[in-house]
Amino acid sequence: MRSTLVLIMLIGLALGYQPSTNRRNLLQQALVGVFVASSSPAEAVISSKYCSAGVGEGCGDLSEGNELIRSLQEKSAMNRERYQQEALDAYYMKNYPDFFSVVGKTLVKKTDGTFVALADSEVEKLKQDGKVTFEIPRTKGGKLVDVTQKPNLVFKE
Repeated sequence: MRSTLVLIMLIGLALGYQPSTNRRNLLQQALVGVFVASSSPAEAVISSKYCSAGVGEGCGDLSEGNELIRSLQEKSAMNRERYQQEALDAYYMKNYPDFFSVVGKTLVKKTDGTFVALADSEVEKLKQDGKVTFEIPRTKGGKLVDVTQKPNLVFKE
């Protein structure tokens, strides 16, 4: 950020320089350039009120008194943790199975939702014993099948 301001100031100085220009006018032009550069739209976005998944101080403003919007925000807030866990599971299953397959391991989901990497031979034994099963990944609280993921192995309860 600082280097950007210095660069803009130097450009402003170069553009504003004329042989007859005095130092005061040159400094004034440079300061105006720095002020304009520092008041960017990005800073306005950062300072705006936050509302994500029905949680945040900006949610009331976004609903504008509409009861339907407010009820949807409440439902989103209730399901927020579940959706975050689904997104995390999807991330794991899209990125890690290929890594572990190179070293001869397979990710298996435990009943508590965590994953464990087991040797392929151990996974085959668990399959034969009926202790693990395939699960089709779902999203949106189990409403939709997530076709972007492969079926994963899950321990039976």
